[in-house]
Amino acid sequence: MTQLEKTPRLATHGVGRVFDTTRVLDDVSIEVFAGEIVGLIGENGAGKSTLMDIMCGVLAPTDGVVRIDGDDVELGTLIDGAARGIFRVFQEQSLIGRLSVAVNLCLGAEDRFSTAGVFRAAQARAHARTLLDDLGLDYDVDRPVGDYSFGERQLLEIARAVSLSRIFQTPHPVILMDEPTAALSGGELAIFFDLLVRLGEAGTAFVFVSHRLPELLDNSDRLYVLKDGKVVDEVPPSTTEAQLHRLMVGRERADDVYQKSRQSGPSEKVRLSASGVSAPGLQPTDLEVRAGEIVGVGGLLGSGKNQLAAALFGATDSAGSVSIDGVDIKHSVSSRVKARMGYIPLHRHAEGASLGLSITENVNEVRLGAQSGVGIRRHSREVSEARRWAERLRVRMRSVDQRVRTLSGGNQQKVVFAKWLSQGAEVIIANNPTRGVDAGAKEEIYQLLRDLTDDGAAVVLVSDDLLELIGLSDRILVMHDGAVTGEIPSPKEQPASEEAVVALMV
Repeated sequence: MTQLEKTPRLATHGVGRVFDTTRVLDDVSIEVFAGEIVGLIGENGAGKSTLMDIMCGVLAPTDGVVRIDGDDVELGTLIDGAARGIFRVFQEQSLIGRLSVAVNLCLGAEDRFSTAGVFRAAQARAHARTLLDDLGLDYDVDRPVGDYSFGERQLLEIARAVSLSRIFQTPHPVILMDEPTAALSGGELAIFFDLLVRLGEAGTAFVFVSHRLPELLDNSDRLYVLKDGKVVDEVPPSTTEAQLHRLMVGRERADDVYQKSRQSGPSEKVRLSASGVSAPGLQPTDLEVRAGEIVGVGGLLGSGKNQLAAALFGATDSAGSVSIDGVDIKHSVSSRVKARMGYIPLHRHAEGASLGLSITENVNEVRLGAQSGVGIRRHSREVSEARRWAERLRVRMRSVDQRVRTLSGGNQQKVVFAKWLSQGAEVIIANNPTRGVDAGAKEEIYQLLRDLTDDGAAVVLVSDDLLELIGLSDRILVMHDGAVTGEIPSPKEQPASEEAVVALMV
Protein backbone atom coordinates (compact mmCIF):
# COMPACT_ATOMS: atom_id res chain seq x y z
CA MET A 1 0.00 0.00 0.00
CA THR A 2 1.39 3.42 -0.97
CA GLN A 3 1.62 6.31 1.44
CA LEU A 4 -1.19 8.04 -0.48
CA GLU A 5 -3.47 5.03 0.04
CA LYS A 6 -2.67 5.07 3.77
CA THR A 7 -3.67 8.74 4.00
CA PRO A 8 -7.39 9.50 4.25
CA ARG A 9 -8.69 11.30 1.20
CA LEU A 10 -10.98 13.28 3.51
CA ALA A 11 -11.01 13.51 7.30
CA THR A 12 -12.31 15.61 10.15
CA HIS A 13 -10.41 15.96 13.40
CA GLY A 14 -12.18 17.18 16.53
CA VAL A 15 -14.78 19.06 14.49
CA GLY A 16 -17.48 20.94 16.37
CA ARG A 17 -20.18 23.40 15.40
CA VAL A 18 -22.27 25.81 17.46
CA PHE A 19 -25.38 27.62 16.22
CA ASP A 20 -26.27 30.53 18.50
CA THR A 21 -25.83 28.85 21.88
CA THR A 22 -26.65 25.32 20.71
CA ARG A 23 -23.82 22.86 20.07
CA VAL A 24 -24.87 20.53 17.25
CA LEU A 25 -21.49 18.83 16.67
CA ASP A 26 -18.94 17.97 19.34
CA ASP A 27 -15.41 16.60 18.74
CA VAL A 28 -16.26 14.62 15.60
CA SER A 29 -13.39 12.73 13.94
CA ILE A 30 -13.94 10.52 10.90
CA GLU A 31 -11.82 9.28 7.98
CA VAL A 32 -12.71 8.49 4.37
CA PHE A 33 -10.25 6.64 2.13
CA ALA A 34 -10.22 6.53 -1.67
CA GLY A 35 -12.55 3.95 -3.17
CA GLU A 36 -14.60 3.16 -0.06
CA ILE A 37 -18.20 3.72 0.94
CA VAL A 38 -18.55 5.10 4.46
CA GLY A 39 -22.01 4.94 5.99
CA LEU A 40 -23.08 7.79 8.26
CA ILE A 41 -26.10 7.10 10.42
CA GLY A 42 -27.96 8.71 13.28
CA GLU A 43 -31.34 10.03 14.31
CA ASN A 44 -32.69 13.18 12.73
CA GLY A 45 -30.92 15.99 14.55
CA ALA A 46 -27.84 13.88 15.29
CA GLY A 47 -25.67 16.24 13.20
CA LYS A 48 -25.17 14.27 9.96
CA SER A 49 -26.12 17.04 7.53
CA THR A 50 -24.16 19.65 9.48
CA LEU A 51 -21.08 17.42 9.38
CA MET A 52 -21.37 17.01 5.62
CA ASP A 53 -21.89 20.77 5.21
CA ILE A 54 -18.57 21.29 6.99
CA MET A 55 -16.74 18.63 4.98
CA CYS A 56 -17.74 20.17 1.64
CA GLY A 57 -17.33 23.87 2.48
CA VAL A 58 -20.93 24.98 3.02
CA LEU A 59 -20.21 25.66 6.71
CA ALA A 60 -17.05 26.39 8.65
CA PRO A 61 -16.40 24.41 11.84
CA THR A 62 -16.55 26.26 15.14
CA ASP A 63 -13.61 24.13 16.25
CA GLY A 64 -11.51 21.31 14.85
CA VAL A 65 -10.18 20.94 11.31
CA VAL A 66 -11.00 19.38 7.96
CA ARG A 67 -8.17 17.52 6.25
CA ILE A 68 -7.82 16.62 2.58
CA ASP A 69 -5.00 14.22 1.69
CA GLY A 70 -3.52 14.87 5.12
CA ASP A 71 -3.45 18.67 4.82
CA ASP A 72 -5.52 20.99 7.03
CA VAL A 73 -7.79 23.05 4.77
CA GLU A 74 -10.22 25.94 5.10
CA LEU A 75 -13.11 25.58 2.67
CA GLY A 76 -15.10 28.79 2.39
CA THR A 77 -17.63 27.70 -0.24
CA LEU A 78 -19.05 24.65 -1.97
CA ILE A 79 -16.89 25.46 -5.00
CA ASP A 80 -13.79 25.50 -2.77
CA GLY A 81 -14.65 21.96 -1.77
CA ALA A 82 -15.32 20.92 -5.37
CA ALA A 83 -11.96 22.30 -6.49
CA ARG A 84 -10.36 19.93 -3.95
CA GLY A 85 -12.46 16.98 -5.08
CA ILE A 86 -15.20 17.07 -2.42
CA PHE A 87 -18.73 17.10 -3.82
CA ARG A 88 -22.15 17.20 -2.18
CA VAL A 89 -25.41 15.61 -3.29
CA PHE A 90 -28.17 17.33 -1.34
CA GLN A 91 -31.35 15.58 -0.22
CA GLU A 92 -33.55 18.41 -1.55
CA GLN A 93 -31.72 18.45 -4.91
CA SER A 94 -29.81 21.36 -6.42
CA LEU A 95 -30.52 20.97 -10.12
CA ILE A 96 -32.35 23.78 -11.95
CA GLY A 97 -35.45 22.38 -13.64
CA ARG A 98 -35.75 24.86 -16.50
CA LEU A 99 -32.16 24.30 -17.64
CA SER A 100 -31.02 21.44 -19.84
CA VAL A 101 -29.27 18.31 -18.62
CA ALA A 102 -26.05 19.48 -20.25
CA VAL A 103 -26.08 22.89 -18.54
CA ASN A 104 -26.93 21.35 -15.15
CA LEU A 105 -23.98 18.98 -15.42
CA CYS A 106 -21.72 22.03 -15.76
CA LEU A 107 -23.22 24.14 -12.96
CA GLY A 108 -20.49 25.46 -10.70
CA ALA A 109 -17.91 25.29 -13.48
CA GLU A 110 -19.53 27.35 -16.21
CA ASP A 111 -16.34 29.38 -16.67
CA ARG A 112 -14.63 26.22 -17.96
CA PHE A 113 -17.07 26.23 -20.89
CA SER A 114 -16.97 29.95 -21.61
CA THR A 115 -14.87 32.12 -23.89
CA ALA A 116 -14.93 35.91 -23.49
CA GLY A 117 -18.06 35.54 -21.38
CA VAL A 118 -19.90 33.41 -23.97
CA PHE A 119 -21.03 29.94 -22.86
CA ARG A 120 -19.97 27.25 -25.34
CA ALA A 121 -23.12 25.14 -25.38
CA ALA A 122 -21.81 22.64 -27.95
CA GLN A 123 -18.80 21.83 -25.78
CA ALA A 124 -21.03 21.42 -22.72
CA ARG A 125 -23.32 19.05 -24.64
CA ALA A 126 -20.34 16.98 -25.82
CA HIS A 127 -19.02 16.76 -22.25
CA ALA A 128 -22.46 15.70 -20.97
CA ARG A 129 -22.94 13.03 -23.64
CA THR A 130 -19.54 11.48 -22.96
CA LEU A 131 -20.10 11.50 -19.22
CA LEU A 132 -23.57 9.96 -19.37
CA ASP A 133 -22.39 7.29 -21.81
CA ASP A 134 -19.54 6.40 -19.46
CA LEU A 135 -21.97 6.15 -16.53
CA GLY A 136 -24.50 4.12 -18.51
CA LEU A 137 -27.26 6.71 -18.01
CA ASP A 138 -29.79 7.42 -20.75
CA TYR A 139 -30.74 11.10 -20.75
CA ASP A 140 -31.34 13.65 -23.51
CA VAL A 141 -28.69 16.30 -22.83
CA ASP A 142 -30.86 19.00 -24.44
CA ARG A 143 -33.98 18.22 -22.41
CA PRO A 144 -34.86 20.39 -19.37
CA VAL A 145 -34.13 18.58 -16.12
CA GLY A 146 -37.62 19.45 -14.87
CA ASP A 147 -39.10 17.07 -17.45
CA TYR A 148 -37.63 14.10 -15.58
CA SER A 149 -39.08 12.42 -12.49
CA PHE A 150 -37.74 13.11 -9.01
CA GLY A 151 -35.91 9.77 -8.99
CA GLU A 152 -34.38 10.39 -12.41
CA ARG A 153 -33.19 13.81 -11.24
CA GLN A 154 -31.59 12.19 -8.21
CA LEU A 155 -29.44 10.02 -10.47
CA LEU A 156 -28.48 13.19 -12.35
CA GLU A 157 -27.32 14.69 -9.04
CA ILE A 158 -24.78 11.85 -8.79
CA ALA A 159 -23.81 12.41 -12.41
CA ARG A 160 -23.27 16.11 -11.74
CA ALA A 161 -20.85 15.34 -8.90
CA VAL A 162 -18.88 13.05 -11.21
CA SER A 163 -19.04 15.69 -13.94
CA LEU A 164 -17.49 18.33 -11.70
CA SER A 165 -14.77 15.93 -10.59
CA ARG A 166 -13.81 15.49 -14.23
CA ILE A 167 -13.96 19.19 -14.96
CA PHE A 168 -11.78 20.00 -11.93
CA GLN A 169 -9.57 16.98 -12.76
CA THR A 170 -9.67 15.42 -9.30
CA PRO A 171 -8.55 11.78 -9.68
CA HIS A 172 -10.15 10.41 -6.48
CA PRO A 173 -13.27 12.46 -5.72
CA VAL A 174 -15.28 12.14 -2.52
CA ILE A 175 -19.05 12.38 -2.97
CA LEU A 176 -21.15 13.20 0.10
CA MET A 177 -24.70 11.92 -0.33
CA ASP A 178 -27.61 12.87 1.93
CA GLU A 179 -30.48 10.36 1.57
CA PRO A 180 -29.75 9.77 -2.14
CA THR A 181 -32.02 6.71 -2.37
CA ALA A 182 -35.05 8.14 -0.59
CA ALA A 183 -36.85 8.82 -3.90
CA LEU A 184 -35.50 5.79 -5.77
CA SER A 185 -37.13 2.42 -6.24
CA GLY A 186 -36.82 -0.65 -8.40
CA GLY A 187 -34.64 -0.16 -11.45
CA GLU A 188 -33.39 3.24 -10.32
CA LEU A 189 -31.99 1.70 -7.13
CA ALA A 190 -30.19 -0.97 -9.14
CA ILE A 191 -28.66 1.70 -11.40
CA PHE A 192 -27.63 3.77 -8.37
CA PHE A 193 -25.78 0.98 -6.59
CA ASP A 194 -24.18 -0.20 -9.83
CA LEU A 195 -22.85 3.34 -10.24
CA LEU A 196 -21.39 3.30 -6.74
CA VAL A 197 -19.59 0.01 -7.35
CA ARG A 198 -18.12 1.07 -10.70
CA LEU A 199 -17.06 4.50 -9.49
CA GLY A 200 -15.61 3.01 -6.31
CA GLU A 201 -13.47 0.63 -8.32
CA ALA A 202 -12.03 3.71 -10.06
CA GLY A 203 -11.15 5.34 -6.72
CA THR A 204 -14.20 7.47 -5.96
CA ALA A 205 -15.14 7.52 -2.27
CA PHE A 206 -18.62 8.03 -0.87
CA VAL A 207 -20.07 9.18 2.42
CA PHE A 208 -23.57 7.74 2.41
CA VAL A 209 -26.35 8.97 4.71
CA SER A 210 -29.50 6.86 4.70
CA HIS A 211 -32.24 5.89 7.11
CA ARG A 212 -32.68 2.58 5.28
CA LEU A 213 -30.57 0.44 7.57
CA PRO A 214 -30.37 -2.62 5.27
CA GLU A 215 -29.02 -0.38 2.47
CA LEU A 216 -26.25 0.94 4.66
CA LEU A 217 -25.28 -2.47 5.96
CA ASP A 218 -25.34 -4.05 2.50
CA ASN A 219 -23.33 -1.36 0.74
CA SER A 220 -20.96 0.30 3.24
CA ASP A 221 -17.38 -0.71 4.00
CA ARG A 222 -17.82 0.66 7.52
CA LEU A 223 -20.21 2.98 9.35
CA TYR A 224 -20.00 5.87 11.78
CA VAL A 225 -22.90 6.27 14.20
CA LEU A 226 -23.77 9.79 15.41
CA LYS A 227 -25.91 10.62 18.41
CA ASP A 228 -26.49 14.11 19.81
CA GLY A 229 -23.68 15.55 17.68
CA LYS A 230 -21.03 13.00 18.70
CA VAL A 231 -19.59 9.89 17.09
CA VAL A 232 -20.65 7.11 19.45
CA ASP A 233 -19.10 4.25 17.47
CA GLU A 234 -17.49 3.08 14.25
CA VAL A 235 -18.88 -0.31 13.25
CA PRO A 236 -18.40 -2.91 10.47
CA PRO A 237 -21.20 -3.84 8.02
CA SER A 238 -21.63 -7.13 9.91
CA THR A 239 -23.40 -5.10 12.61
CA THR A 240 -27.10 -5.98 12.94
CA GLU A 241 -29.98 -3.57 12.45
CA ALA A 242 -30.91 -3.99 16.11
CA GLN A 243 -27.39 -3.02 17.21
CA LEU A 244 -27.43 0.06 14.95
CA HIS A 245 -30.80 1.09 16.32
CA ARG A 246 -29.57 0.79 19.90
CA LEU A 247 -26.50 2.92 19.14
CA MET A 248 -28.56 5.56 17.34
CA VAL A 249 -31.50 5.83 19.67
CA GLY A 250 -30.04 4.67 22.96
CA ARG A 251 -32.64 1.97 23.48
CA GLU A 252 -33.64 -1.39 22.05
CA ARG A 253 -35.84 -1.37 18.97
CA ALA A 254 -39.46 -2.11 19.84
CA ASP A 255 -40.59 -5.60 18.88
CA ASP A 256 -43.92 -4.15 17.77
CA VAL A 257 -42.39 -1.24 15.86
CA TYR A 258 -45.57 -0.63 13.81
CA GLN A 259 -47.73 -0.92 16.94
CA LYS A 260 -49.85 -3.53 15.17
CA SER A 261 -51.15 -4.64 18.57
CA ARG A 262 -52.98 -1.28 18.83
CA GLN A 263 -54.87 -1.92 15.60
CA SER A 264 -58.47 -2.17 16.77
CA GLY A 265 -60.19 -2.34 13.41
CA PRO A 266 -62.44 0.22 11.72
CA SER A 267 -65.90 1.28 12.81
CA GLU A 268 -68.97 1.15 10.58
CA LYS A 269 -68.76 4.89 9.86
CA VAL A 270 -67.37 5.71 6.40
CA ARG A 271 -65.26 8.86 6.68
CA LEU A 272 -63.82 9.01 3.14
CA SER A 273 -65.50 7.72 0.00
CA ALA A 274 -64.20 8.07 -3.56
CA SER A 275 -65.99 6.97 -6.72
CA GLY A 276 -64.47 6.87 -10.19
CA VAL A 277 -61.55 9.09 -9.24
CA SER A 278 -59.21 9.36 -12.24
CA ALA A 279 -56.30 11.50 -13.37
CA PRO A 280 -53.37 11.28 -15.80
CA GLY A 281 -51.72 7.97 -14.88
CA LEU A 282 -54.73 6.90 -12.75
CA GLN A 283 -57.66 4.84 -14.03
CA PRO A 284 -61.13 5.30 -12.43
CA THR A 285 -60.73 4.16 -8.84
CA ASP A 286 -63.19 3.58 -5.98
CA LEU A 287 -62.32 3.36 -2.30
CA GLU A 288 -63.77 3.74 1.16
CA VAL A 289 -61.98 4.43 4.42
CA ARG A 290 -63.79 4.08 7.73
CA ALA A 291 -63.25 5.82 11.01
CA GLY A 292 -60.26 4.34 12.84
CA GLU A 293 -58.95 2.64 9.69
CA ILE A 294 -55.62 2.84 7.84
CA VAL A 295 -55.98 1.80 4.21
CA GLY A 296 -52.59 1.19 2.65
CA VAL A 297 -51.84 1.77 -1.03
CA GLY A 298 -48.87 -0.04 -2.56
CA GLY A 299 -47.37 -0.52 -5.99
CA LEU A 300 -44.21 -0.20 -8.02
CA LEU A 301 -42.94 2.98 -9.65
CA GLY A 302 -45.55 4.20 -12.13
CA SER A 303 -48.34 2.15 -10.55
CA GLY A 304 -50.55 5.21 -10.01
CA LYS A 305 -50.36 5.28 -6.20
CA ASN A 306 -48.90 8.80 -6.05
CA GLN A 307 -51.49 10.05 -8.54
CA LEU A 308 -54.26 8.59 -6.37
CA ALA A 309 -53.01 10.43 -3.28
CA ALA A 310 -52.84 13.75 -5.15
CA ALA A 311 -56.26 13.24 -6.75
CA LEU A 312 -57.93 12.49 -3.41
CA PHE A 313 -56.63 15.77 -2.03
CA GLY A 314 -57.59 17.72 -5.15
CA ALA A 315 -53.97 18.58 -5.87
CA THR A 316 -54.13 17.49 -9.53
CA ASP A 317 -56.55 17.61 -12.45
CA SER A 318 -58.91 14.70 -11.91
CA ALA A 319 -62.44 13.44 -12.39
CA GLY A 320 -64.79 11.48 -10.17
CA SER A 321 -66.39 12.26 -6.82
CA VAL A 322 -65.09 12.43 -3.26
CA SER A 323 -67.18 12.66 -0.11
CA ILE A 324 -66.25 13.08 3.53
CA ASP A 325 -68.69 11.94 6.21
CA GLY A 326 -71.33 11.54 3.49
CA VAL A 327 -70.97 15.05 2.08
CA ASP A 328 -69.76 15.51 -1.50
CA ILE A 329 -66.70 17.75 -1.63
CA LYS A 330 -65.80 19.96 -4.59
CA HIS A 331 -62.65 19.15 -6.51
CA SER A 332 -60.28 21.73 -5.04
CA VAL A 333 -57.65 21.78 -2.35
CA SER A 334 -59.48 24.51 -0.43
CA SER A 335 -62.71 22.49 -0.37
CA ARG A 336 -60.91 19.38 0.87
CA VAL A 337 -59.13 21.41 3.56
CA LYS A 338 -62.41 22.94 4.75
CA ALA A 339 -63.78 19.40 5.01
CA ARG A 340 -60.89 18.58 7.40
CA MET A 341 -58.70 16.65 5.05
CA GLY A 342 -54.93 16.85 5.49
CA TYR A 343 -52.19 15.91 3.03
CA ILE A 344 -48.67 14.68 3.76
CA PRO A 345 -47.04 14.92 0.30
CA LEU A 346 -44.30 12.74 -1.13
CA HIS A 347 -41.80 15.58 -1.35
CA ARG A 348 -41.99 17.61 1.86
CA HIS A 349 -39.36 20.12 0.74
CA ALA A 350 -41.23 21.07 -2.43
CA GLU A 351 -44.85 20.66 -1.32
CA GLY A 352 -45.17 20.03 2.41
CA ALA A 353 -43.26 22.63 4.41
CA SER A 354 -42.39 26.26 3.72
CA LEU A 355 -38.72 25.86 4.53
CA GLY A 356 -37.93 29.57 4.71
CA LEU A 357 -40.65 30.23 7.27
CA SER A 358 -40.62 29.55 10.98
CA ILE A 359 -42.24 26.64 12.78
CA THR A 360 -44.93 29.04 14.01
CA GLU A 361 -45.70 30.26 10.50
CA ASN A 362 -45.85 26.70 9.14
CA VAL A 363 -48.14 25.38 11.86
CA ASN A 364 -50.58 28.26 11.33
CA GLU A 365 -50.26 28.32 7.53
CA VAL A 366 -53.45 26.42 6.71
CA ARG A 367 -55.67 28.44 9.01
CA LEU A 368 -54.26 31.78 7.86
CA GLY A 369 -54.62 30.77 4.22
CA ALA A 370 -58.26 29.85 4.79
CA GLN A 371 -58.94 33.27 6.31
CA SER A 372 -57.87 34.95 3.04
CA GLY A 373 -57.03 38.15 4.81
CA VAL A 374 -60.20 38.24 6.93
CA GLY A 375 -59.83 38.55 10.67
CA ILE A 376 -57.21 39.84 13.07
CA ARG A 377 -54.00 37.90 13.50
CA ARG A 378 -52.90 37.33 17.06
CA HIS A 379 -49.22 36.48 17.12
CA SER A 380 -49.32 35.25 20.71
CA ARG A 381 -52.05 32.79 19.79
CA GLU A 382 -50.08 31.55 16.77
CA VAL A 383 -46.97 31.04 18.89
CA SER A 384 -48.99 29.21 21.56
CA GLU A 385 -50.56 26.93 18.95
CA ALA A 386 -47.19 26.17 17.35
CA ARG A 387 -45.60 25.46 20.72
CA ARG A 388 -48.46 23.16 21.72
CA TRP A 389 -48.17 21.02 18.61
CA ALA A 390 -44.38 21.07 18.51
CA GLU A 391 -44.31 19.76 22.06
CA ARG A 392 -47.01 17.17 21.40
CA LEU A 393 -45.14 15.82 18.34
CA ARG A 394 -41.76 16.14 20.10
CA VAL A 395 -40.18 18.42 17.50
CA ARG A 396 -36.49 18.92 18.34
CA MET A 397 -35.97 22.67 18.03
CA ARG A 398 -34.42 25.70 19.69
CA SER A 399 -37.73 27.60 19.61
CA VAL A 400 -40.85 27.88 17.46
CA ASP A 401 -39.24 30.91 15.80
CA GLN A 402 -36.65 28.60 14.20
CA ARG A 403 -36.72 28.36 10.39
CA VAL A 404 -37.99 24.96 9.24
CA ARG A 405 -35.09 24.57 6.80
CA THR A 406 -32.72 24.39 9.79
CA LEU A 407 -34.54 21.38 11.26
CA SER A 408 -33.60 17.79 10.53
CA GLY A 409 -35.72 15.83 8.05
CA GLY A 410 -37.75 13.99 10.67
CA ASN A 411 -38.56 17.18 12.53
CA GLN A 412 -39.56 18.90 9.29
CA GLN A 413 -42.00 16.05 8.69
CA LYS A 414 -43.45 16.47 12.16
CA VAL A 415 -44.06 20.14 11.36
CA VAL A 416 -45.96 19.11 8.21
CA PHE A 417 -48.16 16.86 10.36
CA ALA A 418 -48.63 19.66 12.90
CA LYS A 419 -49.77 22.04 10.15
CA TRP A 420 -52.74 19.81 9.40
CA LEU A 421 -53.51 18.44 12.84
CA SER A 422 -53.60 21.91 14.38
CA GLN A 423 -56.51 22.64 12.03
CA GLY A 424 -58.43 19.55 13.09
CA ALA A 425 -57.76 17.31 10.06
CA GLU A 426 -59.56 13.99 10.53
CA VAL A 427 -59.00 12.44 7.09
CA ILE A 428 -55.29 12.13 6.34
CA ILE A 429 -53.76 11.34 2.96
CA ALA A 430 -50.16 10.37 3.82
CA ASN A 431 -47.77 9.70 0.93
CA ASN A 432 -44.64 8.00 2.28
CA PRO A 433 -44.76 9.93 5.58
CA THR A 434 -41.53 8.36 6.87
CA ARG A 435 -39.42 8.82 3.72
CA GLY A 436 -36.00 10.13 4.72
CA VAL A 437 -36.81 9.82 8.43
CA ASP A 438 -34.64 8.01 10.97
CA ALA A 439 -35.66 4.99 13.03
CA GLY A 440 -36.57 6.93 16.17
CA ALA A 441 -38.70 9.49 14.30
CA LYS A 442 -40.38 6.69 12.34
CA GLU A 443 -41.56 5.09 15.57
CA GLU A 444 -42.97 8.45 16.69
CA ILE A 445 -44.84 8.87 13.39
CA TYR A 446 -46.22 5.33 13.68
CA GLN A 447 -47.44 6.17 17.18
CA LEU A 448 -49.01 9.37 15.86
CA LEU A 449 -50.92 7.49 13.16
CA ARG A 450 -52.19 5.03 15.76
CA ASP A 451 -53.24 7.91 18.02
CA LEU A 452 -55.15 9.48 15.13
CA THR A 453 -57.04 6.29 14.31
CA ASP A 454 -57.79 5.76 18.01
CA ASP A 455 -59.52 9.16 17.85
CA GLY A 456 -61.57 8.12 14.83
CA ALA A 457 -59.50 9.54 11.98
CA ALA A 458 -59.37 7.85 8.57
CA VAL A 459 -55.95 7.44 6.96
CA VAL A 460 -54.90 6.62 3.40
CA LEU A 461 -51.28 5.50 3.60
CA VAL A 462 -49.18 5.33 0.42
CA SER A 463 -45.84 3.69 1.16
CA ASP A 464 -42.91 2.29 -0.79
CA ASP A 465 -41.81 0.40 2.34
CA LEU A 466 -43.49 -3.00 2.12
CA LEU A 467 -43.05 -3.90 5.79
CA GLU A 468 -44.40 -0.50 6.84
CA LEU A 469 -47.37 -0.91 4.52
CA ILE A 470 -48.21 -4.32 5.97
CA GLY A 471 -47.48 -3.33 9.57
CA LEU A 472 -49.62 -0.19 9.65
CA SER A 473 -52.54 -1.02 7.36
CA ASP A 474 -55.88 -2.65 8.17
CA ARG A 475 -56.09 -3.58 4.50
CA ILE A 476 -53.95 -2.88 1.44
CA LEU A 477 -54.96 -1.78 -2.06
CA VAL A 478 -52.32 -2.85 -4.57
CA MET A 479 -51.96 -0.85 -7.80
CA HIS A 480 -50.44 -1.58 -11.19
CA ASP A 481 -50.58 0.52 -14.40
CA GLY A 482 -52.86 3.08 -12.79
CA ALA A 483 -55.47 0.62 -11.52
CA VAL A 484 -56.18 -1.28 -8.30
CA THR A 485 -55.31 -4.92 -8.99
CA GLY A 486 -56.41 -6.33 -5.67
CA GLU A 487 -57.17 -5.80 -2.00
CA ILE A 488 -55.48 -7.73 0.80
CA PRO A 489 -56.62 -7.64 4.44
CA SER A 490 -53.90 -7.13 7.05
CA PRO A 491 -55.47 -7.60 10.49
CA LYS A 492 -53.27 -7.75 13.56
CA GLU A 493 -54.13 -11.43 14.08
CA GLN A 494 -52.79 -12.40 10.63
CA PRO A 495 -50.96 -9.59 8.78
CA ALA A 496 -50.71 -9.78 5.01
CA SER A 497 -47.71 -11.65 3.63
CA GLU A 498 -45.05 -9.89 1.60
CA GLU A 499 -45.40 -12.52 -1.12
CA ALA A 500 -49.12 -11.86 -1.52
CA VAL A 501 -48.65 -8.10 -1.84
CA VAL A 502 -45.73 -8.35 -4.27
CA ALA A 503 -47.60 -10.86 -6.43
CA LEU A 504 -50.24 -8.21 -7.17
CA MET A 505 -47.66 -5.48 -7.82
CA VAL A 506 -45.90 -7.14 -10.76
